[in-house]
Amino acid sequence: MPGPASCPPAPRTTARLAQRWPFPEFGLIQGVVNAGFSNYHSLAFKVTRRYANGLTVLSGYTFSKSIDNGSGVRTLGSDPLFPQNAYCLSCERGRSVFDQKHRFVTSVVYALPFGKGRPYLNRGLASHVIGGWDLNSIFTLARGFPLTVVPGSDRSQTSTGYDRTNATGISPKLDNPTPNEWFNIAAFSQQPLNTYGNAGRNSFRSMTFNQLDLGLHKSFRLWNEHSSFDLRGEAFNVLNKVNYMAPNSNRSSGSYGSITSAFPPRQLQVAGKLSF
Repeated sequence: MPGPASCPPAPRTTARLAQRWPFPEFGLIQGVVNAGFSNYHSLAFKVTRRYANGLTVLSGYTFSKSIDNGSGVRTLGSDPLFPQNAYCLSCERGRSVFDQKHRFVTSVVYALPFGKGRPYLNRGLASHVIGGWDLNSIFTLARGFPLTVVPGSDRSQTSTGYDRTNATGISPKLDNPTPNEWFNIAAFSQQPLNTYGNAGRNSFRSMTFNQLDLGLHKSFRLWNEHSSFDLRGEAFNVLNKVNYMAPNSNRSSGSYGSITSAFPPRQLQVAGKLSF
């Protein structure tokens, strides 16, 4: 994992930063060392209905927990790029930034029962216009990702910029969160100058995500058996469900604790493909 290999400890005096660097002639040194660890445990279920009578279903559920002291060599989400204190990598132990406790995904493909070779409207003009359509869907329901609250300033006076705040002992979870206050901001406080924060890394979560996508597809036979025209229509987030992005976790920001953006709304697209 990456880290400031020469990061000075949080000072106990008001001595200048240059006087506290282990190697003042070099300043901040970034090193990449083999010091990362992680573990992952999960329980997974999968249910499959093989294709029969025009219907196939594939559903999966995962209950899991992932813990590490660094989730990547580059910043992911709100996960800090470097440890708060390079002399205490074990202090970084927490949920992985990509950890999702619950995740359920189901996919359904259904051949609508109209058209040639199907139970209804299988003759005449109606079979060519209304028949032959396939409906597919994907539904996703997942727990939010972990977040880390940062002070937004160099409270430790080490110039590294990866401090965390102090935990007050109050739960960050609100009974009725809103976009204006998604978590209890009283759960975190600015630590005193010249100290590191004691709040854990990735100590609370963003909101749950759920989305339904639908698609319709039909293949039209043209002038011979080798020519066809495929028509596909797709609707992403067809119910136009509002899935909020992560709240602002920078304690020095004016929008701290609030959500200012969301995932894309309903999106529609139509595509065609001619084969000959």
